[in-house]
Formats: sequence, C-alpha cells, structure tokens
Amino acid sequence: MRRKFLHYGLQRSGTNFTESLLKKNFRVKIINRKSRNLPRNNPLQKHFRLYDDKSIIPEPKYLNNHLYQSFKDFESSLGLNAPVDGILIISKDPYSWLLSYKNWADKCQWPQPYYNYVEEYVAFLNKWKQFSEESDKIHFIKYLDLLTAPEKVLNEIQFKYKASKKFRLFNKTITEIKKVKVSDTFTSQKKKYYLEKEYLNQYSPSKLHSVNSVLDPELIKFLGYEIVDVKS
Repeated sequence: MRRKFLHYGLQRSGTNFTESLLKKNFRVKIINRKSRNLPRNNPLQKHFRLYDDKSIIPEPKYLNNHLYQSFKDFESSLGLNAPVDGILIISKDPYSWLLSYKNWADKCQWPQPYYNYVEEYVAFLNKWKQFSEESDKIHFIKYLDLLTAPEKVLNEIQFKYKASKKFRLFNKTITEIKKVKVSDTFTSQKKKYYLEKEYLNQYSPSKLHSVNSVLDPELIKFLGYEIVDVKS
C-alpha cells in the first residue's frame, strides 16, 4: 500500500532532494507533484506561504488570504478526498538558507523586500511548529541530516509512517542523488560547504547581527540548529 505524503519548505530548503530520496526508496505518492499546474498560492503547492503575515510574502504569485487558526483548518483547505498519511517539513540552517534564498530571489527577479528574509523563514517554520503540536502527521527534516545521515532519516520516516520499501531494494537504501530539479549537480565540494559551515565565511559581524536579531531562539532550538555568536 502506497503512503500519501505532502512535503513543504521554502525555496532552497531541499524539497526536491527530499522528494527524490522518498521516491527512490519507498512506495509513496507525493501529492504535491499533482499540484504543479496549480496556482502558487494554492495550499497544495509545496512552497505555499501558510503564515499569517502576508505582507512578507516575497513574490506576488504566492500571495494568498488563507489564515489558519488550527491544523484542522489547514487540512480542510486542501480539498483532498482523503487525508494524507504524513506531511514532511524540510529546512536548512538559517544562515546557509538565507544566502541561497537571496541568490534565488535575484535570479527570479523578485521585488526587493523591505524586511529581512529571515522573518519569512521564522514565520513559515513557526506555523508548522504550531501545527505539529496538534498533529503527529507532521515530521521535520533537516537538509543537513539528509547529507550526513540519510539512512537514519529514511528509517525514521519508514517507522513513523509504516512506509513500504520498494520491492527491488529489499534491505538496501538509496542515499546518493547527484542531481535534482532546479539545482546544481551535487558534488563533494558542495557537501563540504554545508558540513563544515563554510557559508558562515560570507557573514560579517553586522550581517550576523542582522540575522540573529530576527531569529526565534525557541524555534531554532526546536529545529535542531544553533544561533551563531557575533564576534567583534
């Protein structure tokens, strides 16, 4: 029996990488895949902005007027015939994510924001954190864990949702994916960039302070990240 999943994450968080790993290892149906021709402000779109403050939505195509008081409200808005088995929320370390997200925004020629993009990161993941307190369907995944311990992440998903491995794999787990959609080829150098936090070299003390000033310590701890100290 194929398990039905939704997966969500802001751009540059690793959603395509996660989807590729799931499809290669399990008999699953990724509901978001069928939503690719839907408007980007549809709740089934994997980058859907579900948070309350719509003024920090960075691109007009994602603008929506959905306000959710509860996870039940969100589920109802999906318009599915049957509920999904699981919802996977993918995140990156906020410092690496911000650099990649800014590059993506420039590439897509998004309007210049009046706010710090990290405010959106906090709003997006805090809303999913809130929902996770109401439903055990929701599971958070760190992009770094997919790089360092993919088998552990996949085993957790298999156990939690009773997902069936693809018959051809038997006990084998596929953990290496070299290329995913709208991403560069994954190299050992790129892996090192994340593992050794080389992205922090691009932050001056003032830029670190700017990011830290809008991060939510409780959320960062919940996600399993750390706030980087500003050194003068």
